[in-house]
Amino acid sequence: MKKQLPILVGLLMVAVASMTGAPNLPKTGLAGSTHDIGGNGCKSCHAPHNGSLANGGPQSTGLILLWARSFPAASNTFGVYDSNTMQNKATELGGSSLTTSTDVRMYSLLCLSCHDGVTSTFSPAMQTKNMVGSRAAFGAGAYESLGLTNDHPVNMAYDPTKNTSLQAVATVSSALPLYGATNTVQCATCHDPHSDVNTNYLRQANNTAHCTTCHL
Repeated sequence: MKKQLPILVGLLMVAVASMTGAPNLPKTGLAGSTHDIGGNGCKSCHAPHNGSLANGGPQSTGLILLWARSFPAASNTFGVYDSNTMQNKATELGGSSLTTSTDVRMYSLLCLSCHDGVTSTFSPAMQTKNMVGSRAAFGAGAYESLGLTNDHPVNMAYDPTKNTSLQAVATVSSALPLYGATNTVQCATCHDPHSDVNTNYLRQANNTAHCTTCHL
């Protein structure tokens, strides 16, 4: 039994570390990626002290993940993809302020605090990738886009009962995050802003596998 004790202790330490998330540090993938703006690392998006206050954002939104940028104004609209064959409709992201961390739109509007067509400090290479945002927000010299109307729908409940060509919720949520009580699809469902290992910050490396996680 004495010989087995160190082994048992070691296994227990591994189990505890797994529960606390110690071995899994995906945010370290940020270093050197395009989100590591100016080599500022985490500070590219987060303000360890007084989040968003220095950037014109109200305290109510600045407290959300200590964000270092102002969120898109409540009046901003971005459009959502739609088609005649869609049974599951997406809801416009704009139209009201983001004030609580329980608002599922946070996982898209955090992205749009940069990718809203307003930020003008992107390099030309980044501007060509900044193909989202409000068309009206793009000014002279910026890259114009159609907002989110020509992108995969976001702010949409994932509901296989309305679209029978979708995988079960349990199948999807085991691989990709869905948000809120209605299992909404947001930008962060497909993209992990902290790691560009799979290019374009996709959560899965294989494009087909990424799509068929949700689509049968």
